[in-house]
Amino acid sequence: MHDNFISQAFSSRPPYGAPLLEINSGGNNVFVISDLHLASGINTNGNYEGTENFFADQSFVRFIDHLDKKNSAPRALLVINGDFIDFLRICDYPVTSGDFAEWEEMLAVLGIHRPQTTLRDSIIKKERTFGLRTNDYKSVWKLHKCILGHKALFERLALWLYDGNQLIITKGNHDLEWYWIPVQNYLQYFLAKLLAEKLHLPLENTLPSVTARVTFADHSVIIDKRIYIEHGHCYENMTAVQGSVLADNKQELNLPFGSFFNRYLINKIELVYPFIDNVRPRQNILLVLFRERFPLALKMVFYYVPFAILLVPKRMWWPIFKYAATFFLIIILPLAITAFAIYQSLPSGMPPKKDMPWLLQQVLNTGKNLGFLFLSYLFGRIMTFVQLSPPHSFIQYAENVFHNHKEVELVTFGHTHNPEQKKTNGKWYLNTGTWMPVFEASSAEIRIDKTYTFLQLDYDSTGKLITHPLQRWNDDASREDSLTLMEDN
Repeated sequence: MHDNFISQAFSSRPPYGAPLLEINSGGNNVFVISDLHLASGINTNGNYEGTENFFADQSFVRFIDHLDKKNSAPRALLVINGDFIDFLRICDYPVTSGDFAEWEEMLAVLGIHRPQTTLRDSIIKKERTFGLRTNDYKSVWKLHKCILGHKALFERLALWLYDGNQLIITKGNHDLEWYWIPVQNYLQYFLAKLLAEKLHLPLENTLPSVTARVTFADHSVIIDKRIYIEHGHCYENMTAVQGSVLADNKQELNLPFGSFFNRYLINKIELVYPFIDNVRPRQNILLVLFRERFPLALKMVFYYVPFAILLVPKRMWWPIFKYAATFFLIIILPLAITAFAIYQSLPSGMPPKKDMPWLLQQVLNTGKNLGFLFLSYLFGRIMTFVQLSPPHSFIQYAENVFHNHKEVELVTFGHTHNPEQKKTNGKWYLNTGTWMPVFEASSAEIRIDKTYTFLQLDYDSTGKLITHPLQRWNDDASREDSLTLMEDN
């Protein structure tokens, strides 16, 4: 009876998979955030693993409290625009008999019946090193670990829904697992469970209010025909899914090229040197490693990178070739040329030629050594040309949306972790940045704190859309502040 009630609650949800989901806000306020990147959270020792990027659970709780207090409309709509859960960074897997019993039980609630012996046999050696694969039942386990590690955040989201507000979750490249209906169902089930425990209510009372107010978007959302919301990973070669959503075996997801590097390369490095993937600009990552952890940088270049390349499917060999060729042009070739130039500059035991002045020799030698810097810049431009580097801005794609959807007044993306706001022809393009820490490694880009960013959209008494400039939650002062952004000329 209990399981039947749960299955009925899930079946009443709107269908999933439409390329564009249309939502009516009912005139209520809309809040948009993106790129929280929750992984497995706090472990049993009270610590975080190196692959965790979100440490703002209590700050997020206070932020939602603030939205509840300031909301002028009867209800509000919160949009988490992609990369809410970072499934790629959750490396935990069941170990004990208790773990497998827990896994079996949570799957049974979703109507998936797999005995513990089957679950235990399904985990291969590689998964014990890099984390579980993307099967639906394995993704449910990863979501379960994430919720337990960030319990306060999910409890607050559950209360947000219980108060009558809505939650929309769009899919990003780090949470492609939202494709699986069991993963969506488990989030809603656990939110309802947290709510029932906190308010001392039966699950039958809380589950319907959750399922009616949580919506999953496969690609993009249009609210009131005026607000367009999309994560943006589809516009980057490294993070766009090529071809079918499912892999050839139809049991796993078809991950983009960049996801393999996160799973098999970045995760292993971050266990030793946390936050390396948070360095901006990204082309400085290797330079930071060489400066801070030289042995680790060498291991990355000569072990982790080749190992990650060997593990990706054959269909990705062409992107691999482009990546490897670019890596060769940017790093290996300039290093080789510079080493050769330095070797040629070393004394050979022969006296210098009398017809070449000493000063001219030094100028020529310096010119050879500076060739490394010039070649790095030149081949960096080549990297941009073949579009292996992430786009700095999505404004050109926003212009395409405005062209295709004439009624849209505002377009917002995430993904880049770079907050942006631009107004052209009376319409707004915004990027909501990220809630995870970012470390600016370029002295030319002094990064004032741009995390905890959010977008607020209201309607006035005449129904006109009011777009507030990007804001950030100032948790120390318990208030919202205007975000400091420099004009990008």
